[in-house]
Order: sequence, then C-alpha cells, then structure tokens
Amino acid sequence: MAFKVNNSSNLIKSILGECDAIKSICQQIRQIAPTNCTVLISGTTGSGKGLVAQNIFDLSGRSKDNFVHINCATPPETPIEAEIFGHHRKSLLSHYEPSLDQLKSMNGGTLIIDEISELAPECQAYFLEVLEMIERHNMEAEQPIDVRLIVTTQHDLQTLAQQNNFNERLYYHLNIFTIAIPPLRDRGADRIKIAEKLLTQACRKYGKNISGFTPEAVNAINDYHWPGNYRELRNTIERAVVLTQCDYLTADQLVLESPKATPTEAPAKSETPSNDEPDMSLEDYFQHFVLDHQDHMSETELAKKLGISRKCLWERRQKYGIPRKKGKTAATS
Repeated sequence: MAFKVNNSSNLIKSILGECDAIKSICQQIRQIAPTNCTVLISGTTGSGKGLVAQNIFDLSGRSKDNFVHINCATPPETPIEAEIFGHHRKSLLSHYEPSLDQLKSMNGGTLIIDEISELAPECQAYFLEVLEMIERHNMEAEQPIDVRLIVTTQHDLQTLAQQNNFNERLYYHLNIFTIAIPPLRDRGADRIKIAEKLLTQACRKYGKNISGFTPEAVNAINDYHWPGNYRELRNTIERAVVLTQCDYLTADQLVLESPKATPTEAPAKSETPSNDEPDMSLEDYFQHFVLDHQDHMSETELAKKLGISRKCLWERRQKYGIPRKKGKTAATS
C-alpha cells in the first residue's frame, strides 16, 4: 500500500527543545506519520503527549479527513464505550454489543484516545474485541475499515499489564510503535531554552517587555523537579509575567519550591537573600535586607543579591518608602 504524505508542512510544530531525546522524537514523528501504524505515546502529565499526537496527525496523509479525540480521563455524558465504538444494546437488560458502524463512518480518519490506562476494565475488553473484529473484517471485506489509531498514556502499560491492572492482550495490540517522552527534569539545558521561548510567548501574549531571567531564577528553574512538566513551566512563567513589573523575572516571582537538601548538607551563611526566616514575608525580608546592607553595597550590588533589576529595586524602594542613602553608596551605584 502506498501511503500519502502531507507535504504542506514538514515542520514539527510547538514541540520545544533541542536535547537528543527530543530530536529523536521529532525524527520518529516524521518517520511514522505517513504510515497507518498504530502509535502509543507515553509520558507523564504535561509532557506534551497531545502535541506529539497532533503533529503525527498534521504530517500524515489524513490531516484533511475525520479526526476524533476522546479523553478517557474525562467522565463522558454517555457511556464511553458507546462514544468510541458505537455500541448498541439488543435490549435494556443485555450487555453492550460491539459495533463497527461508528468506525466505518470514520473511514480514512484518525482516532486519538488519550489516557487509555484510565479506561475501565470492561471498556478495555470491548476495545480489544472491536480491534479483533476489525482484523477479521479487513481480512474478509471488500472495503476494509481504515482508521488510524493514536493512543496516549501517562502510565507504563507494560507494568500495569504485568500487575493485572491493564488488559494484557490489549496492550500487545497497541504496542506496535511507541514514542516515549522524557520528563522535563531529565532534559538538561532544554529547561532554560524552553523557559526563554515561553517567556517570549508570554510577553507577546500579555503585552509585557521582560528581558529574561535573573541568575537566581535560572538556578531555580534548573533545580526544580517540574512534576507538571512543560505545562507547569508554561503556567509558572505566564503567572510571573502577568504579576511582575520588573525587567527580569526573579526566583521569588516564579514561586518554586526549593529542592530538598540532603541530611549531610549544611546551609552556608552568606549575604545572598534567603527566605528561611520564620514568620517573615518577602516584603519584610526585602526591607530588612536593604536597610541592613545599603550602607556598604551599591544599588547594583543590592539588586544582584536580591535577584532583581535596578529598576525593580527602585520601584520597591518607592513602594515601601525606603529612600536611597546619600553619599558614598549613591556615588558608587
């Protein structure tokens, strides 16, 4: 069979990153998109499974045909097995009867099923039965059912199947071509590159002019474990962009939890701001730090220690009524 390729765009859209894993994923997308092969996409929450699925669809020869998207993690208004497979009952008291009518109406299209591991066990059994019915139908019928299947999961289906928490036969039906998306915390320098691109997008979206991240903010982004992956990073940056009036985003504005120190680590004392003091707000700490250090630090040094720009330091002085010291400090600032 000759496969159609959508030549209108050979670009991978919206997938940010330059690490080896992401380059490999983009290459896999280009290789698998023109085929009819079932694709299983795995990755933790917010890692971009939907973007990968969308790119496979966009680069396939089916991009102008039917596209059905079902999320198994979202409670449906109608039984999800009926929504996916067009099941019908012979009577009110009977079990669902698998039907291929719904899939026949999608001929030439693509069916994307998100979070397949959330599908109830009885629905998994129906799904398996329908897939087997399609195989038998396509061996015998003059007009085979031609529907591309793309499935996503945030859990390891193989492990779930081994633990009897997922239908093993269904897993082997789906496990033809797998794309595994690494979590953001395992993507090294990509974290900052992605953050910079997201900052540019957020500034454009909200009409802000922010130059970048302070060194402390960069360290915070690199040290944080990002359980929500790309989605959490995007939302974190958007929130900071909306709230800040500074030229650079600071670690405080990102509001990220500090990585837990190992028991053998002892915090070193320094003049760098720390939020460890109990019952002290960021505003209180700012005022105490400036008042304690402005006699022997220039404005540039104060701003650097606080992880903010000089403009932001001046704005906060105005807000909290902390005048600059005259004389030596002002002259050297």
